[in-house]
Formats: sequence, structure tokens, C-alpha cells
Amino acid sequence: MDKAIINFSAMRITILIFLMSCQILMSAQETELLETINYRSAVVKGTRSRDGRPGPKYWQNHTDYDISVRLDTAAKKIYGREYITYYNDSPDTLTNIVIRLYQNRYKMGAIRDSKVNPGNIHDGMKLDTMKINGQGIMLNSNGVLSNGTNLSIPLEDPLPSGGSLTLYCEWSYKIPLEPEFRRTGYYKDNSWFIGYFYPQIAVYDDMEVSPGMKGWDYMLFHKGLQEFYNDFSNFQVSIEVPEGFYVWATGNLTNAQDVYSQALLDRLDVARHSGELVHILSRDDLNNKLLIGNIWKFEANEVMDFGFGSAQKYLWDGTSVLAGDRRVFVNVAYHPESLFYPRVINIAKKTVTYASEVFPGIPFPYDHTTTFNGMLGGGMEFPMIANNSEANDSTFMILMTFHEICHNYLPFMMGINEKRYHFMDEGITEFITVKFLWDQYRLDFHSDNSTSTCMTGIYDDYSDLCISTQDNSSLYNSYAHINERNLFYQYLVKSVVPYMLFAEMVGEDRFLSAFKEFCERWKGKHPTPYDLFYTVNDVLNENYNWFWNAWFLDFGYPDMGIEMQDKNMIVKRMGARALPLPVHLTIEYLDGTSSTITKPMDIWKSGQRQISIEIEDFSKIKSVSLDYDKVPDIDHSNNCLTIN
Repeated sequence: MDKAIINFSAMRITILIFLMSCQILMSAQETELLETINYRSAVVKGTRSRDGRPGPKYWQNHTDYDISVRLDTAAKKIYGREYITYYNDSPDTLTNIVIRLYQNRYKMGAIRDSKVNPGNIHDGMKLDTMKINGQGIMLNSNGVLSNGTNLSIPLEDPLPSGGSLTLYCEWSYKIPLEPEFRRTGYYKDNSWFIGYFYPQIAVYDDMEVSPGMKGWDYMLFHKGLQEFYNDFSNFQVSIEVPEGFYVWATGNLTNAQDVYSQALLDRLDVARHSGELVHILSRDDLNNKLLIGNIWKFEANEVMDFGFGSAQKYLWDGTSVLAGDRRVFVNVAYHPESLFYPRVINIAKKTVTYASEVFPGIPFPYDHTTTFNGMLGGGMEFPMIANNSEANDSTFMILMTFHEICHNYLPFMMGINEKRYHFMDEGITEFITVKFLWDQYRLDFHSDNSTSTCMTGIYDDYSDLCISTQDNSSLYNSYAHINERNLFYQYLVKSVVPYMLFAEMVGEDRFLSAFKEFCERWKGKHPTPYDLFYTVNDVLNENYNWFWNAWFLDFGYPDMGIEMQDKNMIVKRMGARALPLPVHLTIEYLDGTSSTITKPMDIWKSGQRQISIEIEDFSKIKSVSLDYDKVPDIDHSNNCLTIN
């Protein structure tokens, strides 16, 4: 045989092997999750694992807080002191401690990502005393670093692994009073909700790699729109309020006998131990003296934060529901002029029952939940208590009530880093909220169509977001600047859609079983999105990385189109970043009838960019269209073909 022919044949074989290798490599890459470097490092260190379980060397630090705080309604200030014990359960020796001073968001010159009324700007949180291990700290000394709401203090004696330190602090600050969207402060008629009120130790974990602050959750200081990322800690909190003011808070009241009259104690006992609706404070009680003390003591263990509401003349409804083998006290405190809040107790009761028995089907994690009527627009969750506004829209009120109570699962039962991964807690919580609205009330918050028969109005909102300049990969949205206008779409629209589509693809029962296992594995811990994704893969025994990559980690958008080719209908993903979507193809016939061809979303799992659907007889067909009511799509111009 000619030598040239032999060389050419060898070259052909080499090219064929190379192409086959490329195909195998591409296939392998498609099944790998696009991990960040810090997650890969955590796997190597043994704190995380790719089966979705905490690694054998997983750890997290924790704190004990002993706080005394006084609400001065006359001076409109908070005065506080606290004793902190911080435990270093990490394998590292800590050379500094990072403290969060949230009220510095209102400090003159502070960086903010939401509007602040000029009347609420002040001098920040005033630290009168700061001691670490009994030694006073000069906050203007070398090495002390203030960055936004973060305060980093070098430790004269580094804190070894397994060690602890004590911190004593006295502080005060001016309470925000002027109307604006805010989660804490004064609202109206002597009603106050106090959150973010105490110097708090930041999280030191296995995931943070900020330059110069390795381990500390330091870079994303609080600018206003960020939410929680805290360690699970223990709280002893004493709250002093003016006489005649009631207090509702995170945790259990340990001195009820010192503040409540016997009449109130009796009503509370009925509400806590039966399903009867009890008007603990009715209109007839507004001018009665039913309190005997003004110092309230609360205890809460292994929770992520502490908040409290206080009011002088509020109505108070309570009842309890069974959640597993115990009763959960459900109660609502609200302004007496409220038109809607008398209905909220029934919504709150349904919420705890639905969440405990239906979805997620996990008994409510705490022994009580309080809804406090305070905020001026929207709602905000704290452990065991929500600070909620009142709106004229009854659908929104139902959604808000359920959503904020449901947050006791995420981020509070599992300690989600909301500042980085809002699509975990907000997305899943809103997904459950959408289900609750539909299952219990046949309402679709995202649709104006009163005859809607499905929960898909959210797809239109999502498609609108995707064509804006405000969209981004879900993983990086929290890092980017998100303005108030865009917050709703990123947190409560974009982050919900993939869970809806995934549950549709695998079946809600299977999705629920995987989510329950995720909760079991990460209860009381700090999971990342990768821990969720790998858990679902593990429980469902299938590699869904093609879905996680496309919907959460890549810069994708929903866009499918159709075209006719011979006897086939071609369905295409339009563009390099077009997301995998389920196919709902509607065929309208000339005789007025119609039929539907559906293909599940996993038809795209091998990376196909188009699929072919054979049509038997085009002569009888009037038109073929993709149903964009059931699937999000940014461009409807290529969704329909007229045949005859």
C-alpha cells in the first residue's frame, strides 16, 4: 500500500478519535456542575461533599447573647448593653473579630442601595463601651477597620480553634421615624418594630475568601436591601418599654407572670392549648390596664436573629394548631383601625397547617409565630415574628402573611446566606407561597385573569425581566447592585420559575421528597446552592446538573421558536443561551378541533438545540403554536405558524 495512503488513513483515524474524545469531553462537561472555586476548596477540605451532605469536617461557629435593651419612646432612641460569648469551632486561629453595626446604614455618608428619608439620617450607632476579654477597645486605634456596617477589631490575643472570647458592649442609636420602606423603626400611633438593633458577631465560615478577611462574611455589608446571614446563636433578651406597652418577640417569654394580668394569662392559656380563636386583646380592652410590668424577658436558643414589636393599643388575636405531635401558638397583633387584619389570624392558621402537613410537609420548626402589623409596605421575616404592612389588595395580604411565616423554614431552619443566595430562600419560599395561594384560595398573584386555571402568570413577569438590562445569572444577582424596582423581579419572580418547572418535570412528590431530605441534612447548618443541587441529584438518583447550570449558574433566557420542515415541526432553542424548557405544542385543525403535543423539559438534557416532531397530515391543520402561557418566552413572534 502506498505510504501516503497509509498516512492519510492514520490521520483519518486520529481525527475520528479526536472528535470522539471531544464529544465525550463535551458530554462530561455538560454533566459537571459549574462550581465556584470556594465550593471546590470546601470539598477538598472536607466541609462539603458532592452527594449534598455536610462533609465529615463540616463546622460552624456560634454565639451566646445576653442583651438588655430599652425602648425610649419619648427620646425615640434605643439604649442597650450586651454580654457576648463567641465560640470558635473552626479549625483556624482568628486574629480579628468582625462586628455588624446595622444602624450605621442610616449614618451620614453611608453607602445605601435604597432610598432613605433625610429625616432618618443620624450619626450611626454610638458605641459607648467596648471590651474584649475584659480589656477596653479604642475604636480609633490602629488596626480597627470600619467598612459600612462592618467593624473589624484585631485581637491582641488570637482566638485559637476550640477557644472562646467574651465581648461587652454598651450602645445607643436614634430610631428611624420618617415614612419610607424600612424593616425597623417607628410606624404610627406608638407602634414600633425593632430589628437589627444590637452589635452582632458576623459569620465566619468555610466559604468566604474575601482578600484580607478570609473566612469572615465581610464584603457584603448591609446597605439596606440585603437580608440575613447569621450563625445559630442563643439569646437571653430583656426588653424595657414604657408602662402600658405590649411586646411581641422572637423566643419565649420567661416572665409572663411579671407583665400580664391574670385575665390575660387565662386568655393566653386557652389560645395556646386549643384551636379556639381567642381575642386576647379586643377593642373593649384598649383602655383597660391589663399589664402589671414593663420589663419583658425572652429566651431563644439556636436561632439566627432576634427582633421584637411593641405597641400601646393594639388588638391581639391568637389560636393554636397541631404541627406533628405539638401545638404551635399562632397570633396576630395589629392596629385597631385595620380593615384586613381581623382576617389574618385565619390565614396564619392555614399557613402553619399547610406548611406542616402539605408543603413542605415538615412540622413548623418553632412553637409560635407572630404576625405584627408595622411596616409601611411589604413584609419582613424574623425568627418566629414577622413585621408586615397592610395593603388594600387582599391577594397580596394573603401572599405576604404566608410568605413571611414560611420563611421560618428558609432561611431560619436552614441558615441560608440570603446576601449571596437569595434564590434559595426567597425562591423556594415564594414557590411554596404560589402553591398555597392556588391550593387554598384559587388565586394567582401574578395574573389578572380571574378565569386562570394554573399558576403561570409569573411566566409573563419573568419574561419581561429577561429582556431588561437588569437581568443576570441567579448566582451573581446578589453580588450585583440590585435596585428597589428590580428587587421584586429578582427575588420573587426569576428565582421561583426554575423550581416550578423542575417540579413539573420530576413530579411534585419527588421534588418534595428531595427537598425534605435537604432540610433534614442541613437543619441548623449553612447550606449553599451546591448542597441543594447535589442533594436533589442524590435523592432522585439522577444527574440534573444540565438543569442547575442552565437555570441558576449561566446567563440564560427563555426563548423557543418553531418552523416547518417537510413533515416535521422543528422546535428550536433560539440562541446560544436559550434555556431548556418544556414543550407544549397546540395544533388547531380546520374543522375547529385542537390537540396538544407535550414534551418534558429533559428532552434537552443532552445539550440538543432543536427537536423534531412528526406531524401526520398537514393538510388538515390550520395552525401550530407553542403555548407561552404555560412556558416563559421572551419572543412570541416565532411561536406560531399558520399552515392552511
